[in-house]
Order: sequence, then C-alpha cells, then structure tokens
Amino acid sequence: MNSNDNKIFKICVSSAKDSLDSEIDLRFGRCKYFAVVEINNGEILNSQIIENVGASQGSGAGLSAAEQIGNLKVKALITGDIGPKAGEVLSQLGIEVYKKSGIIKEAINEYINNNLAENKENAPSSGTKNNNNISVDRPRIFIPLMDDNGEDSKISLHFGHAPFFGLYDASANKLTIKENKLDHSDLSKSPVDQVIEAVDPTIIFVQDMGRRAVDLFTARNILLKTGPYKTVGEMINNVDKLEDLTKNCGH
Repeated sequence: MNSNDNKIFKICVSSAKDSLDSEIDLRFGRCKYFAVVEINNGEILNSQIIENVGASQGSGAGLSAAEQIGNLKVKALITGDIGPKAGEVLSQLGIEVYKKSGIIKEAINEYINNNLAENKENAPSSGTKNNNNISVDRPRIFIPLMDDNGEDSKISLHFGHAPFFGLYDASANKLTIKENKLDHSDLSKSPVDQVIEAVDPTIIFVQDMGRRAVDLFTARNILLKTGPYKTVGEMINNVDKLEDLTKNCGH
C-alpha cells in the first residue's frame, strides 16, 4: 500500500447505514450500502454512499455484490465475512480484502496508515476451481438422480426434473441424497437459484442441460461437467476425469 501513497485510488467499505460514521456491516453480500472513498496522498478526497444491489436478491447476493464492487474499480474492500465464491471473484479482480469491524471512518484511517492486515482466506488455491480445471480437494458436486440407492444411484438424463439429487463433498468423501423438491412454478426464484440456495455447489454434473440453466450457472461461476458415467459411484471414481459440458439440449 505504501507504493500508492502519492496516487489517487478508491476503496470500498460495507456499511449498515448511509454515512462514514456508520458501523461496518459484517454481511458483505447482504449489507445495505457500500461506502466508496477516494483517497489522495493519504487523505480522503471525496466519498459516496451507494446501495448494494445484491442485498435484496434471493440467492447469489455475494456474487452480485462482488461484481458490483469490481465495476466500481476500487483497489480494496473493507468488510466482515465473505463467502468463498465472492472472495474468489474479488481475488481474480485484484481487489484487496480486509476483514474489520467498527466505525467506517476509523477503519479507513487504519487502512491509510497501513494498520490493516489483508485477509487472504478466500484467495484462489490449488483446492478451488480455476480456469475451468477441477482440483479434487474441495469440489461440491450436484448430481441429478433417478433413485436413492447410495453410490449405485443412477444418474438422471434430465437436470431439472430428476426425482432425486445427490451432493458429493469430495473434501469429506461424503455423498448425500435428497428428494428433488425444486419448485418450477416459483416465479421469484429459478430452479438454478433454488439449487444454489439449498446446497451451494461448486460443480454441476449433468448429461445434458437447457440453454437457460447453462447460462445461469455459468453467470454464477459454477462449473458444468459431464462424462459417460451411469451411476454416482462411477462419477466419484472418475471425478478427476470429468469433462466440460459443451452442449445443451436447446430448450
């Protein structure tokens, strides 16, 4: 940060209210406001308070907030807790992240005086997805299923209308199977948003998928993978060989 002492740059702070005297909102994705401050030669040049567009979303609030921060062209973000997906987006954008509670103006002064330690908990690592390659350390894989029969469960050819779904957590080598209760009549929340809200997957394994679902998952930085596997057990045994889904069923 010392290299920027003589440069003009912006930082952002998640805020509970529309003032620099407000408390830092520790909920990054659900904070009501962002305080954006322009700094020049160690002094606050000007500031503005903007609403967080992700705060009112049913799901994906953290990703939406991260994208909004990226569009603001800030150098750093001061906030509380950040989910791994939003943290990865911010890291890829080169935005420094600092975890801090208290009054916004005081935190900004600490930043200016180099008294904040950067939070690197959510930076991309060998255990997360990167450049569409899979590391088997941390993936949470969502699989549409025809039945509930453990690793012998058959993989459904249809994503949205499968009777069951499985979630395979590779870090714990744990498979969970549940009845599919996606509500396709819910106009406020798409099946894609319902899946993300329910199980927070990093990968979706499918044989085929509609174009709209492909676009929605891709926009949320969730990988789509496929392969010639008929059962969950076959997919688990070949998790490092899964291929990118390059087609869709067109609907």
